[in-house]
Amino acid sequence: MSRKRAERIGGMDAWQLYQETRLQVGNGMTLVPVDRSQVSGSLYDHVVAALARRIHLIPAYRKVLYDPWFNPDRPMLVTAPHVDVRDHVTVLPMPAPGGPAGAAKALAQVRATHLDRSKPLWHIYVVEDDEQRGYLISVVHHLLVDGDSAMDVVGYLMRSGDLAALPARHTPDEVTFPARPAAIVADGMRRKWRRLRRLPALAARSTRTVLAERSSRHLKVKAPRTAFNCTLSGSSTAAVVALPIEQVRRVAETHSATVNHVLLHCVGKALHDALRDRGALPDRPLVAAVPYAMRGADTSDYITEGVGTTTVLKVNLHDDIADPLARLAAIADHARAVKDVQERRGVNLFRQWNEYVPGPLVTALFRTIERRRLAEKISWPCNVIVSNGSGVVVDEPLFLDLPVPQFYPAGPLYHGMGPSVIALTWNDQLCLSVTADAAHADADVLARGIEDEFATLVSLSGARAASG
Repeated sequence: MSRKRAERIGGMDAWQLYQETRLQVGNGMTLVPVDRSQVSGSLYDHVVAALARRIHLIPAYRKVLYDPWFNPDRPMLVTAPHVDVRDHVTVLPMPAPGGPAGAAKALAQVRATHLDRSKPLWHIYVVEDDEQRGYLISVVHHLLVDGDSAMDVVGYLMRSGDLAALPARHTPDEVTFPARPAAIVADGMRRKWRRLRRLPALAARSTRTVLAERSSRHLKVKAPRTAFNCTLSGSSTAAVVALPIEQVRRVAETHSATVNHVLLHCVGKALHDALRDRGALPDRPLVAAVPYAMRGADTSDYITEGVGTTTVLKVNLHDDIADPLARLAAIADHARAVKDVQERRGVNLFRQWNEYVPGPLVTALFRTIERRRLAEKISWPCNVIVSNGSGVVVDEPLFLDLPVPQFYPAGPLYHGMGPSVIALTWNDQLCLSVTADAAHADADVLARGIEDEFATLVSLSGARAASG
């Protein structure tokens, strides 16, 4: 393997690596229904050929984890000289009953599958359904893609035409260094020294920020302990939902809210009802962790280049408010307020402090939580993870040269953090997935709850418009 240039991974990406255990995996996934009616042979052969025509355009798909014994700092990524895409494509049998429900079961089956760290950290599973329809499950480690970089990868997987003749794309030299032992040690020690040197300033800045935000302390929320905040069992459940995006936007506009607020409202009600039905409602409102891109944040003082802009907001789901419209308004008010506090900081402290993540300690911590089943005894920051990506709006979207009617992103599950609901706008639909630990939640029940609550909002919004 050629290791001419190395790329040091950032603190947040390293966290995704360090927190992995036997049951907790840092993979992002996408369930992609495809129209395979024009494929004359096997869907597997089509996928392999389409990937082979694009692999040179996707640097992330050619990067291999590199962490030699003499490396004094976080692991690195290096570019493999050759990637056999057949090593990254596997055929899965379609679980009963087939269709979207069967494909969601296949998604749940592979959710906790570890990727081979000796190869580029991605995989595609092919699930044949019938002569008209098939499903692809794309799995990529969060170490390789995050936010904008994920859309860069998807962009080339969606691109059609003759791509084989296009020049290869590479990681820019300015974010890499020679992958020689002396250079690796020198780069690692230089980064450690920069972290140590800037630590007092970062601590002082964090202290000033905390003091300056004393007036917003009332916005801080503490998540209650629930049955969802569990130690992972190793068995998952998944479901997918597609909502008409124009209806979602219409509901949001009617109530001076956003698509994100409507999504949070529906998720909160679904979780509330699931806990109520099992007689396990907590004594305070549920809390969602919402990834949020601080695109305007100052990144000039980062130790690692290109580490992304994502931070996390904690949003009160106000599921203790009975009236749906009042609940939506309360969620929107709180979400706007915590977002405004984050924006006023002007710096992403979440990312800054992630540069100091102690890898071995994090790994030992999560292994202990898993082995001793401690998640139920710990207070966690949220009860559910809810993320809504910016989405894709194009005419007749394709994925690996196949028509794609929907596109369902899915995230990892973490010990103690509850279910995961990930959404993306795909043409005229808001496509979302629900994944949860099968021992403590049923993703189908939660998905139906989201659909039912959205129908309630549509009905109430129509009634308000008619009366107005």
